[in-house]
Amino acid sequence: MGKILIDGVERDETPEEEADRLASMGGIAQPTLNVIKALLRTAIDAAAETERLKYITPGAGQAMTYQAKAAEAKAFLAAEEPQAADFPLLSAEVGITADSLAGVAQIVAGAYSQWQVIGAAIEATRLGGKASIEGAADAEAAQAAFEAVNWPAPQAA
Repeated sequence: MGKILIDGVERDETPEEEADRLASMGGIAQPTLNVIKALLRTAIDAAAETERLKYITPGAGQAMTYQAKAAEAKAFLAAEEPQAADFPLLSAEVGITADSLAGVAQIVAGAYSQWQVIGAAIEATRLGGKASIEGAADAEAAQAAFEAVNWPAPQAA
């Protein structure tokens, strides 16, 4: 990894280097191991979001839309006699995503299944990285745990 995100700014410095630089600018005390770990865990969360955004559109409203579309697709595919009026988000995509409501539901369900796989891999990596940082005995081990995080790569279809 190498870079960390502190207060929304990407830094090349390790937390220790950041602390030394800040201390030299005005006597800010060296951070404790717990502060360093907290900074690195925050950086892991930010990096996980960057990874997620490789696969999804940002925004809370967009996330709600994706969830609702996935639920509609699941319900449509399970329904014996689905009615278009019961699936407004899927219906809005007919003629855009696919030529039929069934086609839209299949595409949305497939995309959601793919997201579950990569989303789960990103979440496992995020949580594992944070656990490794938390378990570190010193700042160097915490930084090494941060740098050892290896985000999952997209799988070819």
